[in-house]
Amino acid sequence: MLNFPNHEQLTARIIFQSHDQYRVIFADRRIQQATLAGRMQFTGTMPLIGDFVSGQPYDRDKFLITHLLPRQTYLTRAADQQEQGLAANVTTVFITMSANTDFSVNRLERYLTLVWNSGAAPVIVLTKADVEPELLEQRQTEVTAAAFGVPLITTTNTVPAAIKKAFAPFLTAKTTAIFIGSSGVGKSTLLNILAATQLQTIKSIRSGDDKGRHTTTTRNLYYLPNGAAVIDSPGLRGVGVTGSTNTSTAQSFPDIVTLARQCRFKDCQHEAEPNCAVQAAIKRGELSQQRLANYKRLLRETEYTTLTSRQINAAKIKRMVGNKKNLRHRPKR
Repeated sequence: MLNFPNHEQLTARIIFQSHDQYRVIFADRRIQQATLAGRMQFTGTMPLIGDFVSGQPYDRDKFLITHLLPRQTYLTRAADQQEQGLAANVTTVFITMSANTDFSVNRLERYLTLVWNSGAAPVIVLTKADVEPELLEQRQTEVTAAAFGVPLITTTNTVPAAIKKAFAPFLTAKTTAIFIGSSGVGKSTLLNILAATQLQTIKSIRSGDDKGRHTTTTRNLYYLPNGAAVIDSPGLRGVGVTGSTNTSTAQSFPDIVTLARQCRFKDCQHEAEPNCAVQAAIKRGELSQQRLANYKRLLRETEYTTLTSRQINAAKIKRMVGNKKNLRHRPKR
C-alpha cells in the first residue's frame, strides 16, 4: 500500500536520484524516468530520495517534476562544511553498526543526534554478531548505556527468518525506513533478506577487517511486499552534525541533561564549578568522562556550524568568561 498525499497534480515519489537523473513511482506502482523542470533547478531546494513531487508526463514515458511537496521529515548531515541531504519523509532510521572493529559509541551518539534532528525515530542494528560473539554482550551493554530507550536489533548473516521477525515491528505499510552506517556493515545484505530477493549484489567478506566488499554508490528506495518503503544508502565515512538544535543533542544524552538540571549554576560547564552534579556523577562512577566529552563536542559542533569565524570566537570567549565567573564561587580550602 502506497500512501501518497492528495494533490491536484499528478503525484509521484522519488525512488532514485543521481545528479539530475531521477526515477519516480506512482500510486499504481508504475515507475518512470523523471527530470526537473528548468525553474526547479534554481529554487535552492532540490528533490532527493523519498520526496513526494508533482508534475506532468512528457515524451511518452517520462515525467517532468514541477513541484516539490512539503516534507514531513528531513535527514541530513554535514559534509565538507556543507549540509548534505540524505533522505526525506523517513519515519524510521536503522543505525547499522557491526559488532566487530566498526563499532564506535562516539559515532553512534552522532548518528542519534542526526536522527532526532530529522524528526524520524532511530532503531539501532548490530550486525555480524556471529563474527566475534564474545564481544556481543559488551557491545549490547555499551549501546544500552549510550542510547536510552532506543530499540536494539542484533543480527547475524545466517538466520534470515530471525532477521525478518526482528524487523517486522518496525516495517509496516506506513513505514519509510533508511539504513545508514559505514560501508560494509551489512546494510544491503539485510535489505536483500527483508525483500526476499537480490536487490543489491553482495561480495564476500574482506580479509583483515571483517567488512563486506560490496559498496552501495547510490540511494535507492524499494517497496517491500507489505508496502513498507526501505532505502539503501552508501556508507557514510563521516557523521558531521549540521545546525541541529540543542534539543536534538539533548535527546542523545538524556542522562547528562537530567544531571545538569541539578547543578548549582544554570550555565555550568561541568568542569570544576562547585556543586556540579555531572562531575559528581563521574566521581561516583555513574557517568564516564568520555561520554561527557562527546556531549560537549557535539554541543559545540552544532552551535558552530551556523556561525561565522568571528561569532565562533565570541562564543568561545563567552563560555570561558562564564566558567571563570562560576569558579569564583568555589569554597576556599
